[in-house]
Amino acid sequence: MTDAELSVIDAAFEASGFAGSINWYRNLDRNWHLLADVGPIVPHPALTIYGDRDTTPKSPNLSAFVPNVEVVSLDTGHWIQEEKPEETTKTILDWLKQASKTNGVGVN
Repeated sequence: MTDAELSVIDAAFEASGFAGSINWYRNLDRNWHLLADVGPIVPHPALTIYGDRDTTPKSPNLSAFVPNVEVVSLDTGHWIQEEKPEETTKTILDWLKQASKTNGVGVN
C-alpha cells in the first residue's frame, strides 16, 4: 500500500471512527442468539475469495457447510478488496456471470 492510499484510509477513519469496522465483533453474542435456529448449510451457489498470503487459514471444511462454493485464491493478504481491487472485482463479476448462466442467479 502506498503512502497516498494509506492516507485515504487514515482520513476516513479520522472522519468516521473505527466503530463501524468492529461492530460485528461487538455483536457476536447477539448474532449467535439470533442465528441459533438457522440451519448451518448454505445451499445456494457461493463464491469465496482467499488471499494466498493471508495469515488467517483457509477453511478446510468450507464445502461441508457450503456445498456449492467456488473457491478462488488471489496473490494477496487478508484485505483482498483493498490490496487487489481490480482482481477482486473481476473475480466477483466473472463468477456472477457464470452463475447466472448455470444457476439463474447473478447479473447479465
